[in-house]
Amino acid sequence: MIYPFIAAVIDAVDRITVKRVFNVFRQISPRMLAWWIFVWVTIFGLMFSPWLVQIEHAAFTPHYLVLIVLMTFLAANYNYLYYYGLRNEQLANVEPFFLFNPLVTILIASLFYPDERSWQLYSAVIIAAGLLAWSHIKKHHISLGKPILAVLGFSLLFGLEAVVIKQLLVVYSPVALYLVRVITTALFIWILEKGRIPMITLKQLPYFVFLGAGALAVNSLIYTSYKLSGISDTIFVIILSPILVYALSVIFLKEKLLWKNVVASVAIVLLVVWVIFFS
Repeated sequence: MIYPFIAAVIDAVDRITVKRVFNVFRQISPRMLAWWIFVWVTIFGLMFSPWLVQIEHAAFTPHYLVLIVLMTFLAANYNYLYYYGLRNEQLANVEPFFLFNPLVTILIASLFYPDERSWQLYSAVIIAAGLLAWSHIKKHHISLGKPILAVLGFSLLFGLEAVVIKQLLVVYSPVALYLVRVITTALFIWILEKGRIPMITLKQLPYFVFLGAGALAVNSLIYTSYKLSGISDTIFVIILSPILVYALSVIFLKEKLLWKNVVASVAIVLLVVWVIFFS
């Protein structure tokens, strides 16, 4: 289980870096950020492809090709929602919803894999949803802006993609699958933007190189863990990432933590622990 632990640390640093990029370079849009990160992931992925890329012949059959198209559609849309949420909301406010993401992913996985179903899981999802609603009640009304709704949409699409990825790992090595995902998703974004993706500047370049390398490392480690340990165990460990982001956002972004968000986050972490170890 060392792979998801390493992925969680790198992912936390990447998320802080993304927020830093949006704060410093206001002109960068979510799709522009995603596209250029994918470009650098492709560059690094191709460099390591002779050693880490393996694709079975069955990957080119209709069944797996349809799964690739579905994965691309989900990835392109959830990346936009993910970066939109990070760009337009403080990390302290969106992190409780990223903590909700593991429960959503495990819940969706349970719909496709009967051995992952349990009453504890469904109870945890209901309780977590209630905690998140409570943490965003303002003047007796639930206040969920577009960035928060975008993060919730990201959680749903991420969970669906995890199920698709689990099936594709039968015929792809982890790095090969992530490289295919990145290339097809970048092409999808290019078509949506009609080829009008602004160039990055020399000042922005180091950030994108770092984020591209980080994204390749994180997702390759996660895919490897999916294959070796399963979705639920992997996602449980990845929950460390939002916790690390909390600490880093205070230190590096000078954000203020809200006590309701902290309470909700701790409770959701305990719920995930309960689901993983006692369901």
